[in-house]
Amino acid sequence: MAKAAPTKNARKAASAKPESRRDRTRKGAHCADRVAMRADAPKQSYHHGALKEALIAAGEAVLAERGLQGFTLRECARRAGVSHAAPKHHFGDVRGLLTVIAARGFDQLTRRLRTKLRAAGADLEAQFSATAEAYLGFAEAYPEHFRIMFRSDLIDVYAPVAIAAAQQTFRELTNVIHRQHGEPEVADGVELSLMSTHVIDDIVVGWSYIHGLAHLKVEGQLAMIPKAVLKDAMTSAALRLGNLMRPR
Repeated sequence: MAKAAPTKNARKAASAKPESRRDRTRKGAHCADRVAMRADAPKQSYHHGALKEALIAAGEAVLAERGLQGFTLRECARRAGVSHAAPKHHFGDVRGLLTVIAARGFDQLTRRLRTKLRAAGADLEAQFSATAEAYLGFAEAYPEHFRIMFRSDLIDVYAPVAIAAAQQTFRELTNVIHRQHGEPEVADGVELSLMSTHVIDDIVVGWSYIHGLAHLKVEGQLAMIPKAVLKDAMTSAALRLGNLMRPR
């Protein structure tokens, strides 16, 4: 039987030179480089400022979903689509990122306070009640932010970003007390040394009430009280405290 003529591909393969060890080494190195580039390359491309914002947003999402116990820089980086070293470059460590997130919490709390107080108008009783509602509403909406904002063991409370944000909140709370006393509002930074003892006393009382109430609510310690009853109790307490603080 006559042999079949070799195909075109077979003739080409037969005429090709055998691949040398040097060629195989170069090809293997080239493939390895391409794999390494794909592994090291970030999933997304950011400008410097955009990357920092993306990491903060990822951090807030991780904190909200997993709480403090599940919060890691590696997970924040994964969600932002960047290398695990990126958060350290921008924030140093977990404490640094949590500090910025806490500052965002104070910003949100300040906005809520201003919105509620604007709606209350010049009514002093309504202002005090609105302050409690805004504070409690924030704590319920952002419980994990609320849990870290006042923790000096978790955040750097002396960082400029934290001080600036916290002072904005404290100024709104302080001015509610100043208005109860019929005194001028604080326009810039809160300077306790310039305040009377009575004002400072009432700031402590008022803040302790609303912060304590919010803390108890977030930690589930008021679950036994029906919502309608708690709302009435908040209104009653706010009116009583407001009347206590206003000069007679």
